[in-house]
Amino acid sequence: MKPYFEYSDTLNSPYEAFMFEAEASGIFPIKPHWHYFMEIIYVTEGQAYAEAGKEHCVLEPGDLMVFYSQVPHSICLSGRFPLHYYVLKFDPMHLNIPSSSLPGMSEILRMVESTPGMKCFFRKKELEHIPMRELFDRLVDVVTHKQFGYDIQAHSLYCMILTELLSLWYKKGFRIREKCTENSDQRALVSAAEYINCHYPEELRVEQIAARAGMSYSSFAAKFRRYYGMSCGTYIRKVRVSHAEELLLQTDYDLSYISQETGFCDCSHLIRAFREEKGTTPRQFRKSSS
Repeated sequence: MKPYFEYSDTLNSPYEAFMFEAEASGIFPIKPHWHYFMEIIYVTEGQAYAEAGKEHCVLEPGDLMVFYSQVPHSICLSGRFPLHYYVLKFDPMHLNIPSSSLPGMSEILRMVESTPGMKCFFRKKELEHIPMRELFDRLVDVVTHKQFGYDIQAHSLYCMILTELLSLWYKKGFRIREKCTENSDQRALVSAAEYINCHYPEELRVEQIAARAGMSYSSFAAKFRRYYGMSCGTYIRKVRVSHAEELLLQTDYDLSYISQETGFCDCSHLIRAFREEKGTTPRQFRKSSS
């Protein structure tokens, strides 16, 4: 069966975390599919048979599996219902720490994926020293309720889980190495998106971003649209609107200040872009959310 593509708006929803109850979902078994974000499942009840690329295994309570970006995967029942497992969906790019001397989390995870012998699943016994259930419980609660500062808490919890997994991969022989040169176009496009996410408050021009990626404007524009499913200009706008949404929800800053902090030319530019993305004005959004 040819895997289908699953879209997720990681710009507006960079973190997804929930408990999946297979028997009540109406969409189980999970057919072969792929997506640009990463996914982690952690089984709490029942048995699941999971495939990811060339790897496959039966997951039991306490087992965990990582699904990398663009790797086709599927999940079905192994045994009887009930089958319950936590699901985390995220774009590793949002977990990068610019001030760190190490490569970003997204780069490190790509290194793990390309290192021979690094399994994408972990057994309960390997995870016994980690309060994994508590971390998943807390993360689902934080992402679901989105209280003040939830994005900081979510970022921290995601990094804690991934750091624990990286330490296990490290014990199995993984080491951070020089950046690979294969698939240079993809890496350039990911780097361009990372640059946008770090510099969205500044003036950004697609021509300059293309030059940073080492491509002509026309080549970069075509490849960016093909990889991300939207133009680079639209991506920039979505990133800015996403950050404006956070400020509207979490602060009482006025629109003029928010427009300056998120890279818009002025208040009118913010209102126009916000309406195009959200179907409502910033003021209406803030009022309805309160």
